[in-house]
Amino acid sequence: MSEDDDLWPVLPSEMVADTLADPAVSAEVFSTVAALTVAICENPWLTGSNQLGADPDWREILIPHGYGIAEYRINRDDQHVILTRVVLF
Repeated sequence: MSEDDDLWPVLPSEMVADTLADPAVSAEVFSTVAALTVAICENPWLTGSNQLGADPDWREILIPHGYGIAEYRINRDDQHVILTRVVLF
């Protein structure tokens, strides 16, 4: 078993990809969201993330520095995460 087996790849939804591809998104905000996805990849149940509704695998977390909020869905069966929505402030 390799060290990579503990990682949960984070895949952006089309909406998230479009949001982050917007030229109006600063490099600092983009980098902060990218760093957040690395943290989610290492531990999808991050301290500071909150369960949405009754489903423990549907999560939301504030983007550091007050840049916004991210929502994501953990897929335990395939061991990956879908970044479903990013709302930038």
